[in-house]
Amino acid sequence: MKSKTPSKLPIKSSIKSNGRSFGGTTGSSKPAVSAKSKAVALLARREHSQTELRAKLLQRGYEPAEVEEAIEWATSHQFQSDERFKLSLFRRRASTFGDRAISAELGQHGLGDLKSLSHDDSETKIPSSEEDRAYDWIKRRQLSSLESVLGVDSAVDQAQLLVLKSKVYRGLSARGFEFGNIERAWRRILAEFKSNA
Repeated sequence: MKSKTPSKLPIKSSIKSNGRSFGGTTGSSKPAVSAKSKAVALLARREHSQTELRAKLLQRGYEPAEVEEAIEWATSHQFQSDERFKLSLFRRRASTFGDRAISAELGQHGLGDLKSLSHDDSETKIPSSEEDRAYDWIKRRQLSSLESVLGVDSAVDQAQLLVLKSKVYRGLSARGFEFGNIERAWRRILAEFKSNA
């Protein structure tokens, strides 16, 4: 007795959107919009370094000459700026990462380190020191633990305090904060709790 279910044949389907195909067979390799248009669209979402913008455009199938022309055009019309990108990256990362980690990320984009940020312009001023950012991180992340260990109602348990200190130091150093800045931020926290006691 033959089965009434249809035989299973391999199906190759492709969904096309804006001249590109997804799945199945590939359509034309030339993107539907110009490299300039795509560069502006990418830069409208967030700042990009030239290196990052170049990689994204090449990945989308644009010719290298067209990519270089688009980047030059975007830079000359001030749609793209490596200086703005540096400051943008710093502001996004500063509350969570130290200067070492931010400098390493800038280096991946071929943009030097934090020392290369422009300090002259008041608009591009670096928001706060690494020590202040470490202090804020400790207060944000460990406030409840600090209150339970250093609280007014309880005597300070040195073992718990040491465990908390090592946790804070590990957390901040893993995020690229310098040891001296971590130490100063920790001392400020302890001094603040002692003055409130």
